[in-house]
Amino acid sequence: MKAGGAGSTPDGATKQPNDISQALAYFLEDVGSAVFCLNTTVVGLAAVEGGYKKPDTLDVSWTPRDNVIAARKARKFVVESVLVRVSEALNQYVSAISKLSQFASVRSRWAAGEDTVSFAEKVSELAKTVLKGEEYLIPAAVLLVHWRNRVVHKQSRAGLGKRQRELLITNAGEISSKYKGLDIVRTLGDFENGRPTLKEISSLIAMTINLVRRMDGSVNKQITKEDLLGWLEVFHIEKELAKVRAETAPEKLEAAISRVFASRAPQLFEPYRMFFINTVVT
Repeated sequence: MKAGGAGSTPDGATKQPNDISQALAYFLEDVGSAVFCLNTTVVGLAAVEGGYKKPDTLDVSWTPRDNVIAARKARKFVVESVLVRVSEALNQYVSAISKLSQFASVRSRWAAGEDTVSFAEKVSELAKTVLKGEEYLIPAAVLLVHWRNRVVHKQSRAGLGKRQRELLITNAGEISSKYKGLDIVRTLGDFENGRPTLKEISSLIAMTINLVRRMDGSVNKQITKEDLLGWLEVFHIEKELAKVRAETAPEKLEAAISRVFASRAPQLFEPYRMFFINTVVT
């Protein structure tokens, strides 16, 4: 998978446009870094599989009986690890977007069934609400979440519903065309058997990125004061701002706050300035 698909630069850092939400910026940064590390590890493991010998200066215990078996076992591990990382990034995105006032009714339904609404269900419901309907990218992202659950919880039997499976299989031709020949039927079988391949997980990550980009493009980014407060909480920025306000002279406060947002959440500075700066500095 090309790291650029997640918006990353070759060294794993990210450069994001200004017309996306802060939630998407965080998502792309996390996923871009994970994909870059995955690709780097896969390249390194190809060398191991080809007979690479550990340098004497590398102080680790590593004496595989078979380089090929060792490399393929390690690749499965890193693929599963990236699967977990991307699922967590998706969780963060859904948590942030759901805090927007435009999704108050969705949050209310989740709160009413707090102990029974799974993260996979939240992804599906929020995506369908934002996109105003169903499409195969939604069950693809849900499949990624379920796969993560089976990796982390060995007894998990989380899986797609009948309608979700049908949506993927019905669009098998388009999925194959857009995602480098991915066989979604085989992918579903490998999910059931716990055999994730690099191509399958890379493709599910790419589909999840495309889903989140589409969702973000459909979300109203004119956030309210209530929305901003929710995001400052979910992104753990408010405590840092409180420290700055307590320790900074009034004439330097706006510049200090600006630096916090520049390093943590650039897309949120203008809304913060609009709602709070005047009252903070006067």
